[in-house]
Amino acid sequence: MRQLFRIVCVVIVGACTASGCNNAPPTPPAKPAAAQHAPVEQATSATASESTQTPDLAPMRKALAAAGDEDARVLAIDELAKLGQNARGALDDLVKATSDASSRARWHAARAIGLIGEDAISTMPVLVALLSDPDPVVATQAAAAIGLIRADDDITSLTPAVDKAAYESATKALAAAMVHPDARVRRASLRALTKLQPTVESFAPLLCDQLTDADPSVVLPAINSLADMGKEAVPVLLAALKNPKSRYWATVALTEIGPAAAPAVDQLAAGITTGETEERMQSMLALAAIGEPAAAAGDELVKALESPEGSLRFAAAFALGRLRAKGADAALAKAAADPDPFLASVAVWARARINPSDKALVAAAVETLRKGLAADRPSVQAASISALSDLTGSIDDAEEKLLAGQFVELLGSPDADVRIAAAESLQRQGPLAVDALEQAIGNPELRAIAMELLTSIGPVSKPALDSFIKALSDPNPAHRGDAAVAVAAIGPDAAEAVPQLQEMLQAEDGPPGLRYAAAYALGRIGPAAKPAAAVLRSLTQSPDELLATVAVWAALRIEPGDSTLFETAIPRLRRAVRGDREMVRLEAAVALGDIGPAAETAIPILELVSEEDPQPNVRAAAKQALARIRGGAGSSPGKN
Repeated sequence: MRQLFRIVCVVIVGACTASGCNNAPPTPPAKPAAAQHAPVEQATSATASESTQTPDLAPMRKALAAAGDEDARVLAIDELAKLGQNARGALDDLVKATSDASSRARWHAARAIGLIGEDAISTMPVLVALLSDPDPVVATQAAAAIGLIRADDDITSLTPAVDKAAYESATKALAAAMVHPDARVRRASLRALTKLQPTVESFAPLLCDQLTDADPSVVLPAINSLADMGKEAVPVLLAALKNPKSRYWATVALTEIGPAAAPAVDQLAAGITTGETEERMQSMLALAAIGEPAAAAGDELVKALESPEGSLRFAAAFALGRLRAKGADAALAKAAADPDPFLASVAVWARARINPSDKALVAAAVETLRKGLAADRPSVQAASISALSDLTGSIDDAEEKLLAGQFVELLGSPDADVRIAAAESLQRQGPLAVDALEQAIGNPELRAIAMELLTSIGPVSKPALDSFIKALSDPNPAHRGDAAVAVAAIGPDAAEAVPQLQEMLQAEDGPPGLRYAAAYALGRIGPAAKPAAAVLRSLTQSPDELLATVAVWAALRIEPGDSTLFETAIPRLRRAVRGDREMVRLEAAVALGDIGPAAETAIPILELVSEEDPQPNVRAAAKQALARIRGGAGSSPGKN
């Protein structure tokens, strides 16, 4: 429903603009439908082990000083990192390593410093400086290390002033990093800030300073990073709500967080009557995003429904529908008869949401919203699409399939918001949208997006498998590649496509991406793709690094018990888990977990990715992989 939040917001704000932190900022534009992110490497204390005996650091420090190449230096640093607090005697050596020419050595050194804990407080200026390192992984690890040191430090009235000053300096530097162009650094900085626990008085102005840039390319990434943190970010945002200068953007972030922002309900409800129109409207949208847990705000929203300002009335009606506020039905019935067609349609939708078993109300809402699909205003079209999608649980399957056909037609709209709303709704419909999307494959203008949506639907798109197999022989290489990825999304049930995929894999005259896609699809099919195993094995030695990586991953998926592949697979998968593409990182993490204890050299990189990758599913996959590897593995570090 995020798209609907944005659509309603755009409609009711209209041309309102503002600048500076003392006024309501402009409404943020919709995010791109998809974005690629790189992984994050965040240290955790899980790998630090406190020995009951003080270790002899002399040989380890000597080994680090004598290490002549990057791999040896990283190994020596990680040996110290394993000691946690007991490595404090080597702190000077680790600080020196943060200036290493190798970015790998620098981030491993920052990680080791963080694992020492509060005894490394003296290195805070070094870590703050590393936040500006040209390598974002180093900056990420520096932020993580700052957080680990502070988490280990019990601040009291007896804490030296110099230490408190160090944390204050770090807070300012981390706040500045909130708008770093790399998502890894933003996320790690925000996590570290939650551990530093700055006061409202000190942090709110810093947050405001970072979020008043009029350029959405600066503001939105920070908001998205806060939203991605979910409930972890809520305490920071609650503090920011208390300062008028940062209230608006904090509310935007809470809107993106959704139900996990429930602790903010009371403050958001108060915001319905406080501040500029845009701020009040955003408070309502945040409550709408929280949904039913925000029911306590129902009375204030009903009052807002009587506001003379149209933008507030629209937002109030929308929020009441999201909250399923039973007590608002009479007020919404009145709004449903309003001469403004947009307000009326929102109110009709809200009543259907509140009374999903009332067939007459639901039918009236569907009829009204269907008219909106043909509206002259793209914003009304997009809102109608999303609202209809939100009612699908109350509509029978035949009706949903008819709607899917209309949504598919709107994929060709010249308006981006309409296209995005249609795509999101079709994705939400899942199996009920397959027939309409399969038919769209025959339309040259829609087939790329139709194939993409069928891929996102996953295994339930199997009824379209014959169309995918046919597309594997299409004259257009791009369409062949899209078809291979769609087959991959079906997984083991797509075994019928193995012969065509094997043929694509062996063809050397086409774009390299086709072979990558074919290998990936074969791996996703798994053991049923065994006829292709020999070819995949041969490709694990390909000079094409990406092809070799996908091939070894696929070969392991097809023959998971073949330990002869491990030596080739593990180094490649360690590198892949740091790649630019979300799916590559996800699959590499899963594959390392499948290998199990033999992949223990991947523990450092997996523990870092498990904390700070921008994508929740990648973080979850890395955590699961760590659990499987640690089930019988030691904790020795490896090359990452």
